[in-house]
Parts: sequence; C-alpha cells; structure tokens
Amino acid sequence: MDIPHLFDADPGGTPGVDAFGHACLEARVAVGTMRDLAAVEGTPNVVARLGDAAQLAREVDMVLARTARDVEHLSDVPGGGVARRHGHRSAADLVAATMGTTRAEAHRLLEVGRALEEMEHSRGGPEPDPENENENENENENEDDPAGPSDEGEGHPDDNPDDDPEDDPPAAKTQPRYPAVAAALDRGVISADCGSQIIVMLDSLSTDVSDERKQEAAAELVERAIGLDATRFARIVGRFKAALDVEQHQRNLARMRRQRRLRIWENRAGMLVINGELDPESAAPVRAVLDALVGDAMRASRDNPGIDERATDQMRADALAALCRHGMSCEATDLPLANVTVVVRIQEKDLRSGLGLGEVDGCTPPIDIATSRRMAANAFVIPAVLGGQGELLDLGRKRRLFTKAQRIAIGERDGGCAFCGAPPAWAEIHHIRWWIHGGRTSIDNGVLLCSHCHHVIHDQGWDIRATATEIWFIPPATVDPAREPRVGGRARFGPPRAWRCTTTDPAPQEPPPGDPPDGRRDAA
Repeated sequence: MDIPHLFDADPGGTPGVDAFGHACLEARVAVGTMRDLAAVEGTPNVVARLGDAAQLAREVDMVLARTARDVEHLSDVPGGGVARRHGHRSAADLVAATMGTTRAEAHRLLEVGRALEEMEHSRGGPEPDPENENENENENENEDDPAGPSDEGEGHPDDNPDDDPEDDPPAAKTQPRYPAVAAALDRGVISADCGSQIIVMLDSLSTDVSDERKQEAAAELVERAIGLDATRFARIVGRFKAALDVEQHQRNLARMRRQRRLRIWENRAGMLVINGELDPESAAPVRAVLDALVGDAMRASRDNPGIDERATDQMRADALAALCRHGMSCEATDLPLANVTVVVRIQEKDLRSGLGLGEVDGCTPPIDIATSRRMAANAFVIPAVLGGQGELLDLGRKRRLFTKAQRIAIGERDGGCAFCGAPPAWAEIHHIRWWIHGGRTSIDNGVLLCSHCHHVIHDQGWDIRATATEIWFIPPATVDPAREPRVGGRARFGPPRAWRCTTTDPAPQEPPPGDPPDGRRDAA
C-alpha cells in the first residue's frame, strides 16, 4: 500500500505542508541542484564531492531513523495504530514498504531512531514545532469543551489547578544506552548501518558483561567504524562480541561444531556441486591451503598478464582439485605449500588460566582455549603466545628474503594486508625501505601488503612507520593535507585491544641512516 505522506506531522491524517514538509521541499530543491552538478563529468574534486554527498546521506538517514521511530511510537498502541491503519502489521513493515527497502534495513533504522531519541532526552528533548504546537493547543481546547469557550463563571469539574502541567517538576534527563554511539550517529560520523550493528551487538550481550565494558567497546567500535564499509565492520563487531562474552561464544563454538556439514552431489548438467559449513577449527587448514594456492595463482597471473584469465572462483576450484590430487600422491612437489602455516595466537595469561579466547588465521570468529590447545598439537599449526618474549629475528643485511620466523612475526603484527585487511595468503612481505637503498631485512622494515595496496602506496607516495608491534601509514598531502597517521594491521582490522598490546600514536623518529631527508620510505 502506498504511503504518500509518511513525513507529514500526522501520518495518515490530512495531507498538509508543515515546517517539516517545507524543509523537505527545500532539501529536494537542493538535491536537484546537486544532481545537476554531479552530472558534470571530469570534475577534479570528485572525491571531495563524494565525501560531502556521503555525509549528507548519513544525515538524511538520521532523519529517516528519527521519523521511523515516531511511526513506531504511533503504531505501538492497542489496535496497531498508524501501521495497522495503513495495512501493515508493524512499524517496520510500514517503513520498509514506504522506503522500498528490506525489513532488516527498517529494523536498523528503528534501532538508530531509538538511540537518537535517547540522545534527545538526555538533552531535555527537541524543540517543539511552533506550528504544530499551536494546532495541538487548539485541538486540545476543542476536545476539553466541544461547545467552545463558556461565559459562565463556574469552572469545569476537571479544571483542577493542582493538575496544571506547568507546575509539574521537569522530567529527569536520561542518558543514552551508549553515548559514544548516539553522539557519533547524531553528528553523522558513522552510518546508520554501522551504528545499529554496535547497538544490537551490545544489547545482545548477557547480563554478566558490565556496563563499563560495554561503554569501552562502544567507544572503540565507533573509532573503528570510521572509514570502513559495513561488511568489513561486521567482522570486527563479531570479534568484539566474542571477546566481551566469552562463555556465550564458547557455546556458539560448540553449536557450530555440531552443525558442521559438507554435501556433494551431481546436478542435472553433470557438474559436481559442493556445499557446506565448517566450524573455525575445521575451516582453518582448508582456508589456509586454498588461499595459498589461489594467492600463488593470482601472483602468477599478475606477473604474466593475459596468460591466466581465470576468475578467482575458478582458481579456487582448480586449487581444490590440485589439493586432492596431491593427497592421492604425496610424491607430488608442484604445490606452493612450503610456506603455508596456520598460526594460532593466544595471550599467555589466558593459556595459563584456561580462560579467554584465541585467534586463528583465516577465520573471523575467535576460538576458545581448549580448541587452541587442540589445534596447537597439529604439525601444520604454529602456536603464538602473546605477551612473552617471542622469537623476533633481525638479520640485518645478511639476507634479502625474510625468513619464515620473520614472516610469522610480521604476520602477527599485520594480520594480513596491513593496509586493507586482506587475508595473509593474499599478501606478500615487502621491504618498507628498499633493499637496494640500504633497507634491512628485519621486522621493523617489513610490511604485509596485497598487490593492489602495494601499488597504491608506491604510486601515491604513502609513508610507512613500523615497529615490531605497530604499523602506521602516513598519507601523502594529495590524500590528506594534514598527513595524519593511520593505524594499520591488527590494530585496525583485528580483535579488541584487550587481546593485544595497546598501540599509541607514533612519535616522530629520526630516519635510519641512508633514508631520504624527508623521511620518505618505499614499500618494495
């Protein structure tokens, strides 16, 4: 059912143009102008325009969210209210139908609307619309006395001076559930999608999780959400949920273990169809080997353009077939698996206590301590105990290639491509300062980068600062005139800070001997 006047002051009432309607009309005129300007191709500041339009879209989402929340209020009455009158079962259905979106997106907007409402209540409520306020006063007067004002001196029986609302004490201000999230949404710093992910995750935690830990997680997640797409951010939110509620995550791991499955059948076209779901423990070696084979094929395709035109899915299918052939004949030596390892990392204190979580390469969900110990017993798994003195070798200029121990140590710091978060098998270690320019083969001069990010950093002139535990990217002035350092690696894409050493902003350092005067380093 079409709802042409959802944004009216009284949804479902007589269509009219109030202050909100005038604002919408003016906004539509401005958007029309923006569309005409956006149609001009070849604009040099197109990225800045995209950022401005994205900021506007986030703020419009806040308007939609707050309006959707009002619809929810008006629908949460006996008989279904506004939603039922317009032929819908719930406010979410009405919002989804009006916007032409999914019920899931409608629920996200409603969740954000609740957060904005909480923010308004903490400030004492929004300013009333003068036009609507006058209309409401007139309606209330007519409702109190249908016959109109009376000239009689006797007061109405219901007129009790003690009931005068002006004499009532002001309502106590309430704080939002998660002030950091509400404030970020209110300013348009993060999207409605990312904001709702944080709120829904924190609300789903058990009562054993303290409010203090929830607030700390909310603040850190807001920082992480800036500059990330909602899909990638969802993986980070899942890791936070596991770290905040370990016992519940352990139950989830047991459930996933019970639900693992793999189906193989032949369809009518004669193609073999493989469909399945694996728990993190079962998936780790599968993902590690297939990613290694696919990554090797991608690098070969890059080095020889036009020869290998397979899509990624085709490479993965061929990798699975090659792996099975290798299993049938262990004498095969043509698989690039010499450097394939699965690293399970865990805090020393958690390993001793038996409580907490670990992390395994290739899998977003963390694993519990029992699973970590079980996997560490396998020959292909390398356990990495964090918090102690690990093997971090610095071979100086004795070798150009990084050793396996150095690769593992850099992988512990970067977790994959340190710039975009791609899986470790898709990334290669590059010297931050080129070998031919005097760069050492050491952990603090190495960085994991995928092929795309490697070219971006080299072509655009990004600088990199690295230590054994941190990696920072300094954008060129063409990207960010202020050249503010951007944290990379696990500090940006990995689990919460409670699982690793706390990172700090890089202090200005003197360039190593032989570095260019401007501090520029090359990722090679």
